[in-house]
Formats: sequence, C-alpha cells, structure tokens
Amino acid sequence: MLRTSLLRAVRPTARSITSIPPLAFIPRSYATLSPHTPPPTTPYEVFDEPSKDSQKDRAIARLREAGNSSQSKSAEIDEDPVKVVDYIREEIAERLAERIEDLRIPPSSILELAGHSGQLTQILQEVIADEVPSSSDQQDRQTERRKWWIVESSKEALHRDDDSLFASPPTRIQASASKLLEHPEIEKLREQVEAVVSGGGLHWVGDIVGALTQIRHLLKPDGVFVGAVLGGDTLFELRTSLQLAEQERRGGIANRVSPMINPTDAPSLLNRAGFTLTTIDVEDMTINYPSIWELMSDLRDMGESNAILGRRAHVSRDVLLAADAIYKELYGNEDGSVPATFQIIFLIGWKPGPNQPQALERGSATTSLKDVL
Repeated sequence: MLRTSLLRAVRPTARSITSIPPLAFIPRSYATLSPHTPPPTTPYEVFDEPSKDSQKDRAIARLREAGNSSQSKSAEIDEDPVKVVDYIREEIAERLAERIEDLRIPPSSILELAGHSGQLTQILQEVIADEVPSSSDQQDRQTERRKWWIVESSKEALHRDDDSLFASPPTRIQASASKLLEHPEIEKLREQVEAVVSGGGLHWVGDIVGALTQIRHLLKPDGVFVGAVLGGDTLFELRTSLQLAEQERRGGIANRVSPMINPTDAPSLLNRAGFTLTTIDVEDMTINYPSIWELMSDLRDMGESNAILGRRAHVSRDVLLAADAIYKELYGNEDGSVPATFQIIFLIGWKPGPNQPQALERGSATTSLKDVL
C-alpha cells in the first residue's frame, strides 16, 4: 500500500481529454481587394521624376565644369561643351520640324513641352517665319508675332541657353509634363495654344494618356499636337547585352533601360486622350560609338540615365565588362565600333473642332466600287 501511494505521488496525473467538436469548414481566403476600398485616384507611377530632373541638372553642371577646365587649357574651342551631346535631340527636332512645316496653316502660338533647352523651338524659329501674316494692316505688330513657350521640369536645362540664341525669346515655364494644368501660368493657357510640340521628352512620363489629355486641354479647337517619343526598340542592343551579362554574372536580371512606348499602342494612346485624325510613323536612327563606354557616357551627359522607381543604383564592373564583350560579339561592326538604335515614334493628333472634315453617313455614297474597279 505504501509503494502504491508513493508511485501515485510521483506519477503525474493524466490530463483529462475532452472531446473536441469537429471544426467547421472554413474556406481559404486569398489576398483580394476589399470591396469597400475606393479605387485609386492616381495612376501607377513608373518613373522617379525628381531624380530625372536631378540627373539633367547634374549633367549640365558636369559639362559646364568640363568646359571651363578645357577653356583654361586651350583658348580655341570650336563647339560649346554644354551642347556636345545635343546631336540626338537636334536630329529629332529637325525631323519634327519638317512635319510641322507641312501644316497647311502655320500655327501662330507654339508651346514646346518637355523641351529641355528649347532645341526644337530654335529650329522652328529658323524654319517658320516669326511674323504671322495678318489680315488687317492696322493690327498691332506685337500681336502679329508668334508666341512661343518652353515648358521643362529641369531648371538647369530650361535656362541653359541664353535668349540671344533664339530669334524670338520664348516664355520659359518650369513645370512637369505629367502635371501641366497644376501650374498657374499654364492653367491660363487653356484653349489658347494653336500647336503643342514635343521633341522627345515624353518617354519619361508614366501616365502618358494623362499628359496627352492635358495637352488637348491647352489646344484651341482644331489645334494640333505634333510630338516625337522614343519607341520600345530604342537601345535594344544595350538592353540585351546588359541582361545577358547580368544573367551570367549574377544569375538574374534588373531593368537597366526604361520601358518605352510600343509603336502599335501609339494610335490608341492618342485616341484615348481625345485626339482625332491621328497619324503615326516610325523611323529608326542608328549611331555608331567606339564602345559601350562612350555610349553610356553620352547617355549620362544627356541626362538620360535610368530613372525607374526601385532601380538598382549601381552596376558592378564585372557585369559592365561582360556586357561590353557581349555587345561587340553580337552587334559589333567590322571597324570595331558598336551601333546604338534609337526608334523615334512621331505622333500627330488634332483636337476636335467645327472645321475638321467629318466622315459621311453610312450609305450616302453616290459611286459604286464596281464602276471604279
């Protein structure tokens, strides 16, 4: 009896097992948007626009510093060092000016959007006469001259070129292309501008449809938008080389070149923004560089470095060396240079107006196709 009582004292008491009722079937919940959550009021952001402005400012400051140091060493300088990397913008501006020159009635007021230093405005002032033909001889001469505006988000780029380089000094406005109508000076220009032009800066706008819609609000009825943006095949050689090199060295890839507009999507973008009589054409421009290093150096001095949100700030040297070798192997020329392709998409869209040609009603034709064919 004593042993039994001792064992009972040492042995832990058994836990009472209660019957657990079977769990009710609970369906698995997934991560879904709550029906009570309001829809987003802002578009999805792709680019870091403040960083892009800083890149342009630093690029101009760097070129000025290099120009000052070269001036101290040599008294003779053939070209302005700040403009040494303007060759792509100037080429796009010249091709765009040809299309604007073909307009039947030259616009009397032109606003250049995302104009950098106004390269397109300078060329247009040479192509189009600054004086607007007036129907009345008694009209004041100030009103007979064309009105020019340059809108740019980078302060250094906007004020880089002096007014003496323009045939007619333009009005300069520092504003973002994605937030045009939020600027008080641009808000006053609603339906006051006959033509809005852009020479290649809209590829850094994330909400391109929103920017085009704001452009339409600035135009008068029957006003025109003529612009150029870089297309999706731009720098495809550099993009492919960096991706293959990073995949080989790091086992994964990062987006080193910003996403751009597909030419097949351009008409729908203009139509969604409310433009009519749209015209799209695409041209490829190929420039040869000694190597990948000169290409990336010029892109940096243009202020066209990567500005995607969440981007990796640096690329390791071994990845760049591998990309250089891949670039030369896949795309290199016989003379040792490497090509870089810039795909330019030219956009033309008209704001609806009473004087625009309208399509005839269905069934109103008076000539049969049988007679024509």
